[in-house]
Amino acid sequence: MKRIRFRVIILACWLVVFCNLERLLEPLNVSSFTYTLALVMVMIALIVPRVARIPLWVILAAPVLVLLLFKAGVGEFANSLSIPHAFTEVCILTLTTFLAYWVSMAISEFEHTVAHISVGRNDKLPESDAVGQGLLYREVRRARNHQRPLTLMTVGVDEKSIKIALDRMVQETQMAMMKQYALTDVSKTLCKTFEDSDIIVKSNDHFLIALPETRAENVPDLIERLRQKVTAEVGLNLKIGTASLPADGFTLEGLIDKATDEMQADLGAYRVTEIEQLPLRQKVS
Repeated sequence: MKRIRFRVIILACWLVVFCNLERLLEPLNVSSFTYTLALVMVMIALIVPRVARIPLWVILAAPVLVLLLFKAGVGEFANSLSIPHAFTEVCILTLTTFLAYWVSMAISEFEHTVAHISVGRNDKLPESDAVGQGLLYREVRRARNHQRPLTLMTVGVDEKSIKIALDRMVQETQMAMMKQYALTDVSKTLCKTFEDSDIIVKSNDHFLIALPETRAENVPDLIERLRQKVTAEVGLNLKIGTASLPADGFTLEGLIDKATDEMQADLGAYRVTEIEQLPLRQKVS
């Protein structure tokens, strides 16, 4: 936000100076076409989001080419004295376009960060807490009624692995934003890693994952591979807790409490060494 404010202030100050150049430099006579073209470039840079994806040299060259073609068309280059004047207008137009593009880049970076923080850019998404709780209840009831194994996993981010250097006054707010940013990256990896039959629920600052047909003895190897994958792809350590039905409880609340307590006690001091190219887990038959 500070970057956007700074760039907007610079652009605004320059536009004020630009509109009063003829008063500040009396011999200078900027054509109305240059004023109009500069305004058009500022509006395009600020309104059209895709401008930030265009190379800078293209953005700068396009209005200059239009200006030169216009001046050549009206015959201004017939007089040699008009060449320095045209050069001055080209410099003014280039600077105006550059500042507008500079602001547009800052806005695009901010929008990209906001979009990244908002979970919702995966083919498979974690369910919201409200919807996901119902799915978890259904899966636990199904496993209990049919006497099938089920493991509930809670996954959170080890905050110590989020490296940031901040002023003390904004540290808490910035940490919350960075944690949400990190959870988004973890969410993408979880959605790519687990199977479609698994239920992934985003619950506040961690995830609840129901793994049907997964026995307790298969969980340690699963956790190790999951930690390897997230550490390699995201660069974060995970805090993980698990609870299995029926060994650790018969209700969803009991399984969540057991898994959450185990996750909070997990130090998350895992360091990846080498990723084995094997499936994350195999389900029981």
